[in-house]
Amino acid sequence: MINLFTVIQIFELLTAIIASIHYKKYSGTFLKYFLYMLWLVVIIEAFIWLFMINGVIVQNNFIYNIFTSLQYVFYYVLFYNTLVNDTYKKWIRAFIILFILLVIINFVWIQKLTVTVTFHSYTFTVGAILLIITIGLFFIEILNNEKVLYFTRYLMFWISIGLLVFYTGIIPYIISLNLLPEMLSNDSLTIIFIVLNVVMYSCFIFGFVFSKKYY
Repeated sequence: MINLFTVIQIFELLTAIIASIHYKKYSGTFLKYFLYMLWLVVIIEAFIWLFMINGVIVQNNFIYNIFTSLQYVFYYVLFYNTLVNDTYKKWIRAFIILFILLVIINFVWIQKLTVTVTFHSYTFTVGAILLIITIGLFFIEILNNEKVLYFTRYLMFWISIGLLVFYTGIIPYIISLNLLPEMLSNDSLTIIFIVLNVVMYSCFIFGFVFSKKYY
């Protein structure tokens, strides 16, 4: 029987492959770095899996604390390069600076970055909130220009939908890690986490397949 978390890894790999197949659609834009990020996720997960099946103890939280922090910064930069409105871009610049400062503070003084540290739920939650606001700015902008006429064929729309669903749904899950630790063994939380991942990557896949070429 396939491990439930293997389902996420399958969707990660499938998304990266499909994104590579449709690379020409967005190769001339900043979105090409989104493809690199997808493959980086696959590679990191593959190495962790290989280490684990060979009996090597891997401190996942240490890796994920660093990677998810970098991932948030990448998403902010992605939307910064997508948006046109100068005011919105200033907001995103402020989010990037604020988030980096919070990560440094958390790494050094609060939850700290050590090999045996727990998952950095504080900065992850703040990063999710700032990302949701950023996605909101993106939707406001496309509602006020010609992109709204073909939004279903607009790749960034589907990437934004996937990220919005995942990070909006994941906030209660992450908060429960701190406030309701007795629920960590609850299978329903695990299923919710997996479903959110599947929905997010499905949105990415749909966008890569059905979007129009960027000009």
